[in-house]
Amino acid sequence: MKPITFWIENTTPKEIRKIVKKGALSWNTAFEAAGFKDAIEVKIQPDDADWDAGDIRYNVLRWTSSPRPPFGGYGPHFRNPRTGQILGADVMLEYIYVSIRLWYDRLFDTAASPMMADTGLADDPSLCTVAKGLHEETLLGMQALKVMGATKTEMNKLLEEGLQRLILHEVGHTLALTHNFRGSYLHDPVTVHAKGVTSRQGLTGSVMEYPAINFAPVGGKQGHYYDIEPGPYDKWAIEYGYSPALKDPKKEAKRLEAILARSSEPELAYANDADDMRSSSRGVDPRAMIYDMSNDPISYGIERIKLLRHLTGKLLENYSVEGDTYHELRQAYLILSGRQWTTGTIFSRHIGGVYVDRSVVGQPGATKPFIPVSYEDQKRAMGAIRDHILAPTAFEASPDLYSHLQAQRRGFSGPGEPLIHARILNAHKSVLGHLLHKRVLARVTDSGLYGNEYDVHEMMGDLSEAVFSADLNGSANSIRQNLQQEYVDRLIGVFSTSGFDHVAKSAALSSLKSIQTMISGAGEPDASTEAHRGLLLHKIEHALDP
Repeated sequence: MKPITFWIENTTPKEIRKIVKKGALSWNTAFEAAGFKDAIEVKIQPDDADWDAGDIRYNVLRWTSSPRPPFGGYGPHFRNPRTGQILGADVMLEYIYVSIRLWYDRLFDTAASPMMADTGLADDPSLCTVAKGLHEETLLGMQALKVMGATKTEMNKLLEEGLQRLILHEVGHTLALTHNFRGSYLHDPVTVHAKGVTSRQGLTGSVMEYPAINFAPVGGKQGHYYDIEPGPYDKWAIEYGYSPALKDPKKEAKRLEAILARSSEPELAYANDADDMRSSSRGVDPRAMIYDMSNDPISYGIERIKLLRHLTGKLLENYSVEGDTYHELRQAYLILSGRQWTTGTIFSRHIGGVYVDRSVVGQPGATKPFIPVSYEDQKRAMGAIRDHILAPTAFEASPDLYSHLQAQRRGFSGPGEPLIHARILNAHKSVLGHLLHKRVLARVTDSGLYGNEYDVHEMMGDLSEAVFSADLNGSANSIRQNLQQEYVDRLIGVFSTSGFDHVAKSAALSSLKSIQTMISGAGEPDASTEAHRGLLLHKIEHALDP
């Protein structure tokens, strides 16, 4: 049994070779559970090597640098179709991951969605987009450190952990591990920041997760930003897949069965690409989500948004350097508002969510196959959406900041105005689109037969209150006007479009009538709000009586 040898391509910058090597060698801790010492070794391709990095006889940690990069990293491998044996693998690394710049396709559109909304990518489980997401999370961390006046050493620590984590993930793919979107639930929101614990147990249950950067809340002590070694699930999977087989077939079957029987242990939780909820059209378990963190992502997300809002308020004073353009300031705003948007989508998945347990009959530690998210947690999620995503000031920033969000000229690019309304409306659409999705509404009602206590009528009532109540007795600002028009349009769509069940249609009709009553009796403090509410009433009246 010879070691699995990876070669670092000789074009890789010398400054990061140690990090790349460390990330790959970290998998040796997992192989020790399978009975191997030093199962993986890493060498550097000699400058005078007589073989090319594309030679399939060598497993290469490759390095690329592209003006318009198609990836930040990925780990393809190929197998013998007759036996399943992995014959070779490469890990592709792209300079964008360490150069700290936004992807070009996001750079020029301030209303561009964060990674969460890329359902085209999400619908293809063969694609690994972790590098893109980790890159954006690392960008968030770098902006936070800059605003907080961190040293270059502290910033480099973040970059090192992020790159090591990327290597761990992509090497995991070459070892045949698939994504595990339940890995982030290993620790509670407090313990996840405790380095003493995460150094021993890992930050998440699996490096095959798409995690949020674990940045400390405002005033908190920083723990690990990312995983720096395989988690409990990864070690368990390697033990099953790589440990030597016993010669006696019956004994071997029992040995494997004993390993598999541990699947109900919480730290070994698993959910793959077919389970994740980034798209509203699939997945039911909110624990199988990307860019969340801790076993209470609602509480963790609220703390994260408080951090994002704190950082947004300090952007202008930290990005006004004489002689610079305002491009970096604009980029920082896009990053912070984008991650707030992403956090809102994480909140939304708890509403109508159903926890899934795939344990077999009689397995120790097993629960019911389907358990609806508790009434209390669904209400907490709705409250978080109300207060931190839909509230009149949820995305508010100073006029001075908005007036400085100018992109640097590139060739014949236009003025690149901020498009703030479009960006915030898209954030609102991502939440409304999920909560009023026909599949989600049907699941809310269906799961009422096996334990869900938060029905569609109460959910829509709470959502209507979140959209309208805060400014019902005063002026509705332009951000809220967009939100309220969008919400009413979507309710009309539920009421009048085929594909929604009868319960959802009746709840939508009830909500429309309730909104009609609310705004009919509301004051008209200014011409803009009066015109806005007139349009809402016109839409509702036309929907009720075309």
